[in-house]
Amino acid sequence: MAHDEYTNSCLNTRAIIEYTRRRHPDRVGELFTGLPEPWATMPSLELHLSDENNWVPSSVVVKMFENVKTITGNPAVAFDIGFESIIQREFSYFQKLFLTFFSSPRAILRILNRLNTKLNTTKIIEVIYDAPGRAVFRWHWKSGITVSKDICEYNKGIYSAIPTLWGLPAARVEENSCYFNGAGYCENTITWSLSKGRFRNLLSRVFMRKSALLNALEEIEHDKTLLKERFDELTKLNLELSQKVTVLKSINAATRTLVSTPDTQMVLELTMKPIIEVLGYDRALIMLVDEKGEFLEYRYGVGEAPDAMKKIRSYRIPLDRQQNLMIRVMRKKRPFLIRDVRASGLNPANRILADFQPSSFVICPLIADEKTIGILGADRRENKPRLTPADAEFLSIFANNIAAALQGADKNEKLKNSYVSSVRALVKAIEGHDTYTRGHSERVSEWAVKVARALGMPESEVEYLSLGSILHDVGKIYISESIVKNPRRLTEAEYKIIQKHPERGEEIVREIPFIIDHMYLVRSHHERWDGRGYPDKLAGDDIPLGAQILAVVDAFDAMTSSRPYRRGMPPKQAAREIEKNMGTQFSRPVAEAFLKVFEEDLNADKFPLASGK
Repeated sequence: MAHDEYTNSCLNTRAIIEYTRRRHPDRVGELFTGLPEPWATMPSLELHLSDENNWVPSSVVVKMFENVKTITGNPAVAFDIGFESIIQREFSYFQKLFLTFFSSPRAILRILNRLNTKLNTTKIIEVIYDAPGRAVFRWHWKSGITVSKDICEYNKGIYSAIPTLWGLPAARVEENSCYFNGAGYCENTITWSLSKGRFRNLLSRVFMRKSALLNALEEIEHDKTLLKERFDELTKLNLELSQKVTVLKSINAATRTLVSTPDTQMVLELTMKPIIEVLGYDRALIMLVDEKGEFLEYRYGVGEAPDAMKKIRSYRIPLDRQQNLMIRVMRKKRPFLIRDVRASGLNPANRILADFQPSSFVICPLIADEKTIGILGADRRENKPRLTPADAEFLSIFANNIAAALQGADKNEKLKNSYVSSVRALVKAIEGHDTYTRGHSERVSEWAVKVARALGMPESEVEYLSLGSILHDVGKIYISESIVKNPRRLTEAEYKIIQKHPERGEEIVREIPFIIDHMYLVRSHHERWDGRGYPDKLAGDDIPLGAQILAVVDAFDAMTSSRPYRRGMPPKQAAREIEKNMGTQFSRPVAEAFLKVFEEDLNADKFPLASGK
């Protein structure tokens, strides 16, 4: 919207605000609803839009007219606002001079149109006919400007009210043709009454020659133009400052989130969103040093379709390749800005340059505790403004925060893996007591992950579901081995003991910090959709989604596993049981997702099943 910048004096927005304040003082704030940025979030907006020396884009005026129509319920309110702005004497300083020195509506219209031609950047005014008591004007709207019929009606209101300044009746404004109805311009005939004696008396009180006055007005026009130019320059600087403040606030908010993020994958996912949406890059990627310290390898990227990102998922660079730009950034520990790739002398056959063809890019080192753990790169395409040192500076600030978050997540993951390894060993020990349930938790975990992805569950949640699935039967460690290994069907008393294992399991996982918010996976995996499950008799969507998934896949694996007192069902028969119990024992959407996963592979033996099945 380059042509739509600062085309309207805030005299227009002030007229809308004052009109609304007189009639709906409690709803003035609604005038600013839906304004384009940065106006929507500008501090002291009402004060800014009430100052005649400020300028705004036409899009702001157009939106405010739309809002005032909603507030008043009057589709013709724009005309009324223009008319009333004259009645209420809401003039700028140079308009007040017109009223002092010009003796008739005709004179006012002439000078008003001259100034419009020089100062109004939304339209060009053509005088078709000009005579005492009658004039015909055409308004040619400039291209590239956001305009609406409301602005046209607002001007008609002003023209209609001008004769009232001398106590004359309002002018009649007749529309001959309208740009907003498909014509090439707006043409209006303005007719007003004459009063010769009154005008002569006004002229007799003028103490300066009209020619001198016109020269003074020319100077005022020139000063006003200079003022607008200075305002445009100041506004541009303010907008740049506002953008920098927005970026810094976003970086600060993102940093607070990253610091508390528990794992590397979540850090990577959360990192990229503000880089694209706030910092204004088109694409971004993170490459990290591998565990052995031999390669810089691709870990995460955004800004392209998933298929396009697949091209570089296996991309890795040996750390001893000294001439590679990314390696150099790591070695020197400072960001590198390429403003014009074509003029940079970089090898166009480079895999990333060849695949993505950026026009400009920034590479920043990821440094944590004085150690470089990788790089953050971001670019813009050919049709976007070139990156600047300020862009590189902001990305570098963000890179420092990302590095710290990644390091914290790495430590957290090592601790988590230690916990998981211990619990996996515990689960294997439990299942080792019973030949018939060996591998049950691992199979349930595999099934749960497949179903969760089919349902579109976020990967961060899928990871917790995978871990929770492995731990779901950990409470059975409290159950007597004589019950676990019982070769016959359980008695009612024994079954009640078995039903305690979800609660017992919750007591165990409560000590594991990284899964404390997902304990429901252990406690609630035996709840039923119809509310007849245990231990809490939850029903419907009161059962967390992860537990709904576990209920289905746990039942499937149990049905396909053989016991001393019965042979396991064939997989297809077990799938039919799942289908039959949709809406009663199992959530229908989850069961349908499970059946879809099951049917996608005609060879059921490829699915995780108990041995021998």
